[in-house]
Amino acid sequence: MVTLMRLTVIIGIALTTATICARVWVSNILSYQVARSDLIVPNGASATRVLKDLAPNLSVTERKFLFFLYPFFSHVQAGFYRFPRASSVIEALKSINDGNAVVNRVTVPEGITSALLFEQLGGIRILDGPISLEQERWLKLSDPFAHNEGAFLAETYLWQQQMTRNELLELMHRALEDALKKAWIDRDPIVDTALKSPYELLILASIVEKETALASERAVIAGVLIERLKRGMRLQTDPTVIYGLGHAFKGNLTRRHLREKTAYNTYRIDRLPPTPIALVGPEALHAVARPKMTGALYFVADGSGGHAFAKTLKEHNANVRKYQLKR
Repeated sequence: MVTLMRLTVIIGIALTTATICARVWVSNILSYQVARSDLIVPNGASATRVLKDLAPNLSVTERKFLFFLYPFFSHVQAGFYRFPRASSVIEALKSINDGNAVVNRVTVPEGITSALLFEQLGGIRILDGPISLEQERWLKLSDPFAHNEGAFLAETYLWQQQMTRNELLELMHRALEDALKKAWIDRDPIVDTALKSPYELLILASIVEKETALASERAVIAGVLIERLKRGMRLQTDPTVIYGLGHAFKGNLTRRHLREKTAYNTYRIDRLPPTPIALVGPEALHAVARPKMTGALYFVADGSGGHAFAKTLKEHNANVRKYQLKR
């Protein structure tokens, strides 16, 4: 009996000593600083892989023993992480376990083209994978989008989890669809006299987006364009002409350009161009859905960033002489 008790005590002391030694050993391991100041943890990454990236000098045995003592660190959350200088391995693992990823941000400016958006996303290092294109069209477009232009909402997007370029584009496309649906549902009845579908509202919103950078003018310009469409007048907007010229446009719009027949030259075609000419934000969609109908049919840049509006061609020509020809 005494011998059994002694054996039990000895085993207990041995286990305690071993545990203490193990903890000291692991404590030394955890005193290592991370080998890098930032880390991308992809979806489906293993904790072992993450630890190896954080501390490549740890042996396989040391890594296994660390997770044996701290099993909760075997759960990692995907994302992009940054660590303060001289962070320890344990601090980094805790941050990844808690999901304290960097909040990534990208702002899509109103009025840019889809091609510029793709170029912007291509330069963001934390995004994975290529953009899926076939004959320059993004493969995940939904109806009625047969063209990339206008298919993504100009907005600021935030995310923490690891994301591919296609996944972010899907988020932008869904945001556009939701904003467009809301604008169409909330539209003023006057819109139905000029536009036949949500997609036509989007096309007109893209023209409004390119015509003015002033929030206070969007609804007024939308009203002018709605009024022209309602009366069967051509839109005659310069941004559509420039878009139709593509790379042939060198920065100076001429009379010859206005006479050139393209699918987007609203000086030559009736009604709307076939697609949007730029990406739009929620405000431009709202402006077209709720236009300010002033009776104006014309507008011209006034040189101060805004526009002068006119109800008659005579008034418009006077504004052109005043603001454009300086007469």
